[in-house]
Amino acid sequence: MSRKCWILIILVLAVLPITGCSPITDQGGGLPQKPDPIWLADGFDFPVGDAHGRGWAVTGYRFLDWSRYSNSYHPGEDWNIPGLGNGDHGEPVYAVANGEVVFSGWNTALGHVILIKHAISPHDFVWSQYAHLDQRWAAKGERVARRQPIGTVGRGPNNKFAAHLHFEMRKEDLPANAWPRTNGTAWAKSKVTDYWLHPTAFINQNRPH
Repeated sequence: MSRKCWILIILVLAVLPITGCSPITDQGGGLPQKPDPIWLADGFDFPVGDAHGRGWAVTGYRFLDWSRYSNSYHPGEDWNIPGLGNGDHGEPVYAVANGEVVFSGWNTALGHVILIKHAISPHDFVWSQYAHLDQRWAAKGERVARRQPIGTVGRGPNNKFAAHLHFEMRKEDLPANAWPRTNGTAWAKSKVTDYWLHPTAFINQNRPH
């Protein structure tokens, strides 16, 4: 190839990027944006008492107890301070892990409720729910840290219950007022465990390192 041809080729290649006609074009309207990093949970603590739940216990309905009140299997745990009656009313409730608040509000069945989504891997999630609260200190869309106070223990809608925290761990994305029954008919235990986790067992298996 002649020297003039080489010079012409070099000039064309040099001019193409300036004119916007580079042979390496982006057909997608710009480089793809990297997704925001997911705030992974670094372990799970208990929602009341100290990080280990000391000083408190599940003294009401336990996970999968038959609830005479709702005529269904209980999908969570009822935490309070043993022997204190309503003395734990107003005590702080803590987020069990890093996460994002996906619901903070009121419903007639559970009273004040906070529901938090937790990433346990970039693609796997669990949800923690805190119900019967007296006060809510976290809003929808807020990111909360493990052991951050998010509210206080209450007595449910219109103070219908003795003071306690109704606490759930869920493996599926359910609405805040979800309950394991359909048209008044209770779900079987096996179906409940398709959607809910045993709260204490899950936390004990996923304590911070």
